[in-house]
Amino acid sequence: MKIRNSQPVIWNGLHDRNLKPEDADVVIMGLPFDKATSFRQGAAEAPDRIRLLSGHISPTTEDGRSLSDIKVLDIGDLTPEKLRQEEYFISVEEKATELFKKSFPIFIGGDHSVSIPLIQAAFSVYGEKLGVIHLDAHLDLCEELDGNRLSHGCTHRRVVEENGLNLENICFAGIRSFEQQELKFLNGLQANILKAAEISRLGMEKAAAMIKKNLQHCEVYYLTLDIDFLDPATAPGTGTPKPGGFTSRELFTLLKELSSLKFIGMDVVEVSPPLDQNDITSFVAQRTITEAWGYFL
Repeated sequence: MKIRNSQPVIWNGLHDRNLKPEDADVVIMGLPFDKATSFRQGAAEAPDRIRLLSGHISPTTEDGRSLSDIKVLDIGDLTPEKLRQEEYFISVEEKATELFKKSFPIFIGGDHSVSIPLIQAAFSVYGEKLGVIHLDAHLDLCEELDGNRLSHGCTHRRVVEENGLNLENICFAGIRSFEQQELKFLNGLQANILKAAEISRLGMEKAAAMIKKNLQHCEVYYLTLDIDFLDPATAPGTGTPKPGGFTSRELFTLLKELSSLKFIGMDVVEVSPPLDQNDITSFVAQRTITEAWGYFL
C-alpha cells in the first residue's frame, strides 16, 4: 500500500503540491479499487482518467464563477497493492479520518465499496450529527453479493450494521433497483428512500427539499455519488448501468439546491473508463467535482 503521486498539471493548474491538507480548501485522493464489483470492473482506472481530463478544463463553474482562488491539493492515490480488501479498507479509513480532521476531502473511486471506510471515517470524526446523502440507482443494502460482505452492493448495510451509523441518517435518492435481500432487510424499518420515478415527478427542487427534511436532525453531511445515479445515456461508463436515471443538468440542479447544507466531504465512484464512450462519463465526473467546489466551499 502506498500513496501514488498525482500528475503535476491537473485540475487546470490549481493543484499545489506544496500545500498542507490543513491549508487547502479541498484535498483530493484517488482510491483505485474495483475488486468488489458484482458485474464489470474498470473503476480502478477512474482517478487517473478524471485527473487527466481535469488538466484541460478551465477553472470556472457553469454560471461563470472563477475557481482560481481555490486552494487544491491532490495527494494522489492510496493504492491497494497486494493487500486484502479488509486490510486495504483499514488503510483507507485511517487516511480518510486524518483528512476529515484537517480538510474538505473529495475521494475518487473505485467501486462503491470504498465508501464503507470513507463513511466510517466521517462517522468517527462527526458522530451522530453526520448525515449521508446517497445518490445512486441502487440501495447498496445487501448482506452480501457473490459471497462478499464488503461488496459494492453492501456499502450501507455494513455502515449501518457494523459501523454505528443510524439508518435514519442516510437518504437514498435516485433508487430504481432493488434486491430481494434488501427488501427483506427493510421490512419493518424506517428508511429515507426517494425513488427515481418519484424524483422525476417532483423535480429536483422539491426532491432536494425532501432530502433536507429527511435529514434535518443532522448537522453535517457527506455526499456519496455513484455515477449510475445518472441515466446510461448521460453516463455509459459504469459497471451496472440502470435505465431511468437522470441527466447531468438535473444532477447539477440537485447539488445546487442542496448547497445550503454543511457538507464535510464527498466521493464520486463507479466511473469505469474502459466501459465509457468518448470519455463522456469521466467528463461528467470531473465536472461534478469542480461544480461541487462552487456549491459547497
